[in-house]
Amino acid sequence: MKGKRILLYGDSISSSSYPWYKSTLEELTGAEVYAGGFPGYTTSRLAQDAQLQLIYDYKPDIIICLVGGNDAGVKGEVGTFGATDEVLVEETDIARDYSGHAFIQAVSHIIRKINQHYDMDENTHSSSADSISPEKPFIVFGTTLPQKRSNRFNKFSQPDNWLRKRDAVVECCEKYKVPCIDFYTLCDWDFSKEPYYTSPTDIHTNKGIYTMDGLHPNQKGYEDMARIVYEELAL
Repeated sequence: MKGKRILLYGDSISSSSYPWYKSTLEELTGAEVYAGGFPGYTTSRLAQDAQLQLIYDYKPDIIICLVGGNDAGVKGEVGTFGATDEVLVEETDIARDYSGHAFIQAVSHIIRKINQHYDMDENTHSSSADSISPEKPFIVFGTTLPQKRSNRFNKFSQPDNWLRKRDAVVECCEKYKVPCIDFYTLCDWDFSKEPYYTSPTDIHTNKGIYTMDGLHPNQKGYEDMARIVYEELAL
Protein backbone atom coordinates (compact mmCIF):
# COMPACT_ATOMS: atom_id res chain seq x y z
CA MET A 1 0.00 0.00 0.00
CA LYS A 2 3.03 2.29 0.15
CA GLY A 3 2.52 5.34 -2.05
CA LYS A 4 -1.17 4.59 -2.63
CA ARG A 5 -4.01 7.02 -2.00
CA ILE A 6 -6.55 5.80 0.54
CA LEU A 7 -9.90 7.54 1.02
CA LEU A 8 -11.82 7.03 4.26
CA TYR A 9 -15.48 7.47 3.31
CA GLY A 10 -18.42 7.57 5.70
CA ASP A 11 -19.69 9.60 8.64
CA SER A 12 -17.84 11.33 11.49
CA ILE A 13 -15.86 8.21 12.41
CA SER A 14 -14.05 8.56 9.06
CA SER A 15 -13.80 12.35 9.24
CA SER A 16 -11.00 14.77 10.09
CA SER A 17 -12.71 15.49 13.44
CA TYR A 18 -10.74 12.52 14.80
CA PRO A 19 -7.14 12.48 13.44
CA TRP A 20 -5.92 9.07 14.64
CA TYR A 21 -7.51 6.85 11.97
CA LYS A 22 -5.68 8.74 9.23
CA SER A 23 -2.37 9.14 11.05
CA THR A 24 -2.13 5.52 12.20
CA LEU A 25 -3.05 4.14 8.77
CA GLU A 26 -0.41 6.36 7.16
CA GLU A 27 2.17 5.14 9.64
CA LEU A 28 1.30 1.47 9.10
CA THR A 29 0.92 1.54 5.32
CA GLY A 30 3.08 4.36 3.97
CA ALA A 31 0.02 5.48 1.99
CA GLU A 32 -1.48 8.94 1.65
CA VAL A 33 -4.75 8.86 3.60
CA TYR A 34 -7.59 11.35 3.28
CA ALA A 35 -10.25 11.47 5.99
CA GLY A 36 -13.32 12.20 3.88
CA GLY A 37 -16.14 11.42 6.30
CA PHE A 38 -19.25 13.61 6.62
CA PRO A 39 -20.13 14.10 10.32
CA GLY A 40 -23.78 13.45 11.13
CA TYR A 41 -24.64 11.93 7.74
CA THR A 42 -26.83 8.87 7.45
CA THR A 43 -26.03 6.20 4.87
CA SER A 44 -28.86 7.53 2.70
CA ARG A 45 -27.10 10.89 2.44
CA LEU A 46 -23.74 9.24 1.83
CA ALA A 47 -25.31 7.38 -1.12
CA GLN A 48 -26.27 10.62 -2.85
CA ASP A 49 -24.34 11.98 -5.83
CA ALA A 50 -23.24 15.17 -4.05
CA GLN A 51 -21.28 13.19 -1.46
CA LEU A 52 -20.04 10.45 -3.80
CA GLN A 53 -18.41 13.16 -5.93
CA LEU A 54 -15.73 13.42 -3.25
CA ILE A 55 -14.53 9.96 -4.25
CA TYR A 56 -14.24 10.81 -7.92
CA ASP A 57 -12.50 14.11 -7.19
CA TYR A 58 -9.92 12.57 -4.87
CA LYS A 59 -9.11 9.70 -7.27
CA PRO A 60 -8.18 7.14 -4.61
CA ASP A 61 -6.49 3.80 -5.14
CA ILE A 62 -8.35 2.33 -2.17
CA ILE A 63 -11.73 3.34 -0.68
CA ILE A 64 -12.58 2.22 2.84
CA CYS A 65 -16.29 2.81 3.43
CA LEU A 66 -17.58 2.75 7.00
CA VAL A 67 -21.22 3.76 7.30
CA GLY A 68 -24.16 3.31 9.65
CA GLY A 69 -23.12 5.33 12.70
CA ASN A 70 -26.11 7.63 12.27
CA ASP A 71 -28.62 4.96 11.22
CA ALA A 72 -30.82 3.47 13.92
CA GLY A 73 -30.98 -0.04 12.44
CA VAL A 74 -34.53 -0.60 13.64
CA LYS A 75 -36.20 -3.81 12.48
CA GLY A 76 -38.09 -3.20 9.27
CA GLU A 77 -35.89 -0.25 8.26
CA VAL A 78 -32.69 -2.09 7.35
CA GLY A 79 -33.99 -4.38 4.62
CA THR A 80 -32.56 -7.42 2.84
CA PHE A 81 -32.23 -8.78 -0.69
CA GLY A 82 -33.03 -12.23 0.64
CA ALA A 83 -30.25 -13.26 3.02
CA THR A 84 -31.83 -12.35 6.38
CA ASP A 85 -35.28 -12.18 7.97
CA GLU A 86 -35.49 -8.41 7.41
CA VAL A 87 -38.07 -6.81 5.10
CA LEU A 88 -37.40 -7.77 1.47
CA VAL A 89 -36.49 -4.74 -0.67
CA GLU A 90 -35.56 -4.11 -4.28
CA GLU A 91 -32.42 -2.55 -5.72
CA THR A 92 -32.38 1.17 -6.45
CA ASP A 93 -31.96 2.67 -9.91
CA ILE A 94 -28.33 3.83 -10.06
CA ALA A 95 -29.07 5.87 -13.18
CA ARG A 96 -30.71 8.28 -10.73
CA ASP A 97 -29.66 9.96 -7.52
CA TYR A 98 -30.33 7.91 -4.40
CA SER A 99 -33.97 7.81 -3.36
CA GLY A 100 -34.27 4.53 -1.47
CA HIS A 101 -35.68 4.02 1.99
CA ALA A 102 -33.80 1.06 3.50
CA PHE A 103 -30.28 0.93 4.94
CA ILE A 104 -29.22 -1.98 2.76
CA GLN A 105 -30.39 -0.14 -0.37
CA ALA A 106 -28.10 2.78 0.46
CA VAL A 107 -25.10 0.48 1.03
CA SER A 108 -25.83 -1.32 -2.23
CA HIS A 109 -26.32 1.97 -4.08
CA ILE A 110 -22.89 3.23 -2.96
CA ILE A 111 -21.16 0.08 -4.19
CA ARG A 112 -22.97 -0.06 -7.52
CA LYS A 113 -22.72 3.69 -8.15
CA ILE A 114 -18.94 3.69 -7.65
CA ASN A 115 -18.58 0.65 -9.91
CA GLN A 116 -20.76 2.27 -12.56
CA HIS A 117 -18.76 5.50 -12.48
CA TYR A 118 -15.44 3.81 -13.16
CA ASP A 119 -16.82 1.27 -15.62
CA MET A 120 -18.42 4.12 -17.56
CA ASP A 121 -15.16 6.10 -17.59
CA GLU A 122 -13.31 3.06 -18.87
CA ASN A 123 -15.81 2.54 -21.68
CA THR A 124 -15.87 6.25 -22.54
CA HIS A 125 -12.10 6.58 -22.86
CA SER A 126 -11.22 3.17 -24.28
CA SER A 127 -11.28 4.41 -27.89
CA SER A 128 -9.31 7.60 -27.31
CA ALA A 129 -5.54 7.42 -27.29
CA ASP A 130 -5.30 10.91 -25.79
CA SER A 131 -7.55 10.16 -22.81
CA ILE A 132 -6.45 8.30 -19.70
CA SER A 133 -9.24 6.67 -17.75
CA PRO A 134 -8.83 6.70 -13.96
CA GLU A 135 -8.04 3.27 -12.59
CA LYS A 136 -10.89 1.66 -10.72
CA PRO A 137 -10.17 1.86 -6.99
CA PHE A 138 -10.16 -1.13 -4.68
CA ILE A 139 -13.37 -0.85 -2.63
CA VAL A 140 -13.56 -2.14 0.92
CA PHE A 141 -16.59 -1.91 3.20
CA GLY A 142 -16.47 -2.04 6.97
CA THR A 143 -19.32 -3.16 9.18
CA THR A 144 -20.57 -0.79 11.85
CA LEU A 145 -18.56 -0.56 15.03
CA PRO A 146 -19.96 -1.85 18.29
CA GLN A 147 -21.71 1.07 20.01
CA LYS A 148 -22.89 2.12 23.43
CA ARG A 149 -25.26 5.06 23.56
CA SER A 150 -27.77 6.29 26.11
CA ASN A 151 -29.87 3.39 27.45
CA ARG A 152 -31.87 0.33 26.48
CA PHE A 153 -34.94 2.48 25.74
CA ASN A 154 -33.04 4.33 23.00
CA LYS A 155 -33.13 2.68 19.56
CA PHE A 156 -29.46 3.55 19.06
CA SER A 157 -28.47 1.56 22.13
CA GLN A 158 -30.03 -1.80 21.27
CA PRO A 159 -27.58 -4.55 20.23
CA ASP A 160 -30.07 -6.11 17.78
CA ASN A 161 -30.09 -2.86 15.81
CA TRP A 162 -26.29 -2.77 15.51
CA LEU A 163 -26.23 -6.42 14.46
CA ARG A 164 -28.91 -5.78 11.83
CA LYS A 165 -26.75 -3.07 10.21
CA ARG A 166 -23.71 -5.33 10.38
CA ASP A 167 -25.57 -8.16 8.64
CA ALA A 168 -26.79 -5.82 5.89
CA VAL A 169 -23.24 -4.69 5.07
CA VAL A 170 -22.03 -8.30 5.03
CA GLU A 171 -24.93 -9.26 2.73
CA CYS A 172 -24.07 -6.49 0.25
CA CYS A 173 -20.38 -7.32 0.29
CA GLU A 174 -21.09 -10.97 -0.43
CA LYS A 175 -23.56 -10.09 -3.18
CA TYR A 176 -21.20 -7.73 -5.00
CA LYS A 177 -17.92 -9.48 -4.15
CA VAL A 178 -16.61 -6.53 -2.16
CA PRO A 179 -14.06 -7.22 0.59
CA CYS A 180 -15.61 -6.73 4.04
CA ILE A 181 -13.82 -5.79 7.25
CA ASP A 182 -16.05 -6.93 10.08
CA PHE A 183 -15.29 -4.27 12.68
CA TYR A 184 -18.40 -5.30 14.59
CA THR A 185 -16.77 -8.65 15.34
CA LEU A 186 -13.06 -7.83 15.16
CA CYS A 187 -13.16 -4.82 17.52
CA ASP A 188 -13.15 -6.86 20.71
CA TRP A 189 -13.91 -3.94 22.99
CA ASP A 190 -15.51 -4.33 26.43
CA PHE A 191 -18.32 -1.80 26.29
CA SER A 192 -19.14 -2.26 29.97
CA LYS A 193 -16.11 -0.03 30.51
CA GLU A 194 -17.11 2.59 27.96
CA PRO A 195 -19.17 5.71 28.77
CA TYR A 196 -22.74 6.31 27.64
CA TYR A 197 -23.10 8.65 24.69
CA THR A 198 -24.64 12.02 25.40
CA SER A 199 -25.26 14.79 22.90
CA PRO A 200 -23.60 17.06 21.87
CA THR A 201 -20.49 15.07 21.03
CA ASP A 202 -17.31 16.20 22.74
CA ILE A 203 -14.47 15.58 20.30
CA HIS A 204 -11.74 16.54 22.76
CA THR A 205 -12.49 14.88 26.11
CA ASN A 206 -11.68 11.18 26.28
CA LYS A 207 -14.00 9.31 28.63
CA GLY A 208 -13.42 5.65 27.75
CA ILE A 209 -10.88 2.91 27.05
CA TYR A 210 -11.49 2.60 23.29
CA THR A 211 -14.03 5.38 22.69
CA MET A 212 -14.27 9.08 23.37
CA ASP A 213 -17.95 8.92 24.22
CA GLY A 214 -19.27 5.39 23.75
CA LEU A 215 -19.65 5.94 20.00
CA HIS A 216 -16.59 7.62 18.46
CA PRO A 217 -13.24 5.84 18.91
CA ASN A 218 -10.46 7.56 20.84
CA GLN A 219 -6.78 7.27 19.91
CA LYS A 220 -6.52 3.70 21.24
CA GLY A 221 -9.73 2.71 19.43
CA TYR A 222 -8.57 4.15 16.12
CA GLU A 223 -5.17 2.51 16.46
CA ASP A 224 -6.96 -0.82 16.89
CA MET A 225 -9.17 -0.10 13.87
CA ALA A 226 -6.17 0.85 11.73
CA ARG A 227 -4.36 -2.33 12.80
CA ILE A 228 -7.39 -4.39 11.76
CA VAL A 229 -7.58 -2.62 8.38
CA TYR A 230 -3.87 -3.14 7.79
CA GLU A 231 -3.99 -6.82 8.70
CA GLU A 232 -7.16 -7.47 6.67
CA LEU A 233 -5.84 -5.74 3.55
CA ALA A 234 -2.49 -7.48 3.86
CA LEU A 235 -4.09 -10.94 3.71
